[in-house]
Amino acid sequence: MRGSIVLRSMRCGSPGCHCHKGEGHRATYLCVTHAGGRTEQISLPAEMVPIAKRGVALYHVWWDAIEKLSAINRDLIREQRKQLSALRKRPAGRPPRPRRP
Repeated sequence: MRGSIVLRSMRCGSPGCHCHKGEGHRATYLCVTHAGGRTEQISLPAEMVPIAKRGVALYHVWWDAIEKLSAINRDLIREQRKQLSALRKRPAGRPPRPRRP
């Protein structure tokens, strides 16, 4: 899944809570940016963090494979363009004219 796992430390509204003196409450989110720039943050319970991390890691593996395939396709297009250009430069079906002395 596309996104990033983000660990945050936050303070709550309780004045007597330990979070005001020290580290804060830890919270883990899956952050995803959608088309148009809107960002979504999904709070993850501790037991779901490994699942989300695995999903993000698999997305990166998939994305790397797509990038490699795209590079191969770009190379094929370049090669086909060269071949087409070479065909256009040759006269079709006629032998070259003899040069005059």
